Amino acid sequence: MSQSLEFTDQADQEPKKEILDDNARKFIVNSLDPGFLKENNATSFIMTTDWLETGEDNEKKLAYKKFENGDIQIVLIAKSTKNGNRTSEKEMINEAQYASLLEKSVRRLEKRRYELTYIQNKTEFTLKYDEFANSQLRILEVDAPTEDERNSFNAQSFPAVLSEVTGDLRYYGYRVADTV
Repeated sequence: MSQSLEFTDQADQEPKKEILDDNARKFIVNSLDPGFLKENNATSFIMTTDWLETGEDNEKKLAYKKFENGDIQIVLIAKSTKNGNRTSEKEMINEAQYASLLEKSVRRLEKRRYELTYIQNKTEFTLKYDEFANSQLRILEVDAPTEDERNSFNAQSFPAVLSEVTGDLRYYGYRVADTV
């Protein structure tokens, strides 16, 4: 489950890193109704992702997020998979660090991401809904604090038709750029 990241640009402090489980369920969806997104107070931003490393079980990428109010957030993300468990290490970086790392980009993808909280059967789920630029592909990620809660999500009760693709590597990380 995602948490907020803190950023420090002071030279005498270590950048703050956050290590999280990254085992959300994934679904393909035609689209989510804008009214549903508004009712659930979704936040949205344009996210440009540049992969710096693309390995079989790991990847490193830059996520440049531009919010509707003009705010910018830049995150360096390292993801790895061990024994079927995917983890994500995130670190906020500044524009100068981003510009330096961007030179190493091997793959780029742009999307609009919506993030919201959705309650189903008294369980609170964190949803990330991605609309990829120049593509009809739409992906919904459903997460919860525990695996049992995550698995309790009922796709048939959701107000859109979902096709589960959890575990299908074509929809993970840098591979999704080939699917788009």
